[in-house]
Amino acid sequence: MSERPAPVPPRLRRRFATAARLWRIGRREPRFGWLLLDNLITTFGASFTLIALPFLVMRLTGSAFDLGLTATIEALPSVLFLFFFGGFLDRANPIRVLWICRALYVVINASMGLLIWFGLMTIEIIYALALFGGLVWAVAYPAGRASFGLYIRKGLLPAGNALFAVASSLAMMLLPMLAGSLILASSDSHGLAIAFWIDALSVAASLWLLAAVRRRGPVRRPAQDSSADARLNVAAGSPPASSPAIIPRSYYLYLLVSTVLVFGPVQILLPVLLVEHGDTRYFLVYVAQFAGITAAAAFAGRASKGLAGVIVKLLACWAVAALAYGLLAWNASLATVLAAFCLLAGASNFYGIQSLSWLQRSVAAQHMGREMTWFSAATMGAMPLATLLTGLLLERLRFAATTQWLMALIALSLLAGVVHLRLRLARAPVLQTLRGPTAPGA
Repeated sequence: MSERPAPVPPRLRRRFATAARLWRIGRREPRFGWLLLDNLITTFGASFTLIALPFLVMRLTGSAFDLGLTATIEALPSVLFLFFFGGFLDRANPIRVLWICRALYVVINASMGLLIWFGLMTIEIIYALALFGGLVWAVAYPAGRASFGLYIRKGLLPAGNALFAVASSLAMMLLPMLAGSLILASSDSHGLAIAFWIDALSVAASLWLLAAVRRRGPVRRPAQDSSADARLNVAAGSPPASSPAIIPRSYYLYLLVSTVLVFGPVQILLPVLLVEHGDTRYFLVYVAQFAGITAAAAFAGRASKGLAGVIVKLLACWAVAALAYGLLAWNASLATVLAAFCLLAGASNFYGIQSLSWLQRSVAAQHMGREMTWFSAATMGAMPLATLLTGLLLERLRFAATTQWLMALIALSLLAGVVHLRLRLARAPVLQTLRGPTAPGA
């Protein structure tokens, strides 16, 4: 008598069902595939600039301070954009704005390639182009996030963000090695110029995809969200709201802490660790990071239904990060380092997918641009604060002591977050299932 095959675990069946659903919707709805291809193409080009710019600065001046100043100049406009033009993307078409920003990127990178090729590049020109590029990025980053939230169906957002994260991490793990080989193979500056031109061509290729998505039109429109809110108010017996509520600003405080204390320091700790050890085996940390990102993406495809659920998952990611920093403080052997950075990458990716997907699903379409601007400022815009804090700690303390301090600061932030969440739930128990646009302000 033949044995019956073992039943498929429920969790695995749900994963297969989600993958099959994504495939079916992707065939009917080309916007998702176009935006995924756009993400891969631009990631390909950005990986070359990611390596070429530090090489260019160090070849010109040899100063790490100049490199840090360049990164700060690039990031500063995103904060200024939040305070002076926070509602700009709500009044404009985000994907059209993104197309214009991408076209400006082509001009910037092509110009840098020409200046480098003919030996005309100076550090002052780099500062000027970094400022201009930072201004463009300050608009392009939230415009891209807003476009994804408006042009992709809500049900696809969590799985889509997870798929984008895995694809980007795979590209960013492999492509920098290709870019570095190109730059190091050239004894002069021509390799650097070619790297910037590759980025320019990649961004130029993405313009057609954005135009195709725009011609299809968004799946969510402000009028549709407003009418849906009105129907919900009528069904609940409430009068129509004069204006939709916004996401509680305390939510962005959690994101800011995540950037400055929890996950941002990795941007400095990892290169310092690699330089201190000088052992090529430690480059396996990039493989460990990819493994953590892939594992996290497999579990992050289901979006939280309420703000409280998102914050609970975010605090859990902080706890994992504190454990990882504790491992680095305890021992810097290869196995420990790989485990720690795998945990950090996994927690960071899970937090990023959950926080962004919930925001894109919950915010009203007419406020998508403004909320993505806040998201941009609290995440990528705050990254210079993380690098500055970590750099100061490393300058005054050793690597192990720095990770100890980070672990302690995260533990204190975790305790404060738990207390804050409990107080909010005590004041408004409905917050456990309430969606973002109707959540009470903090």
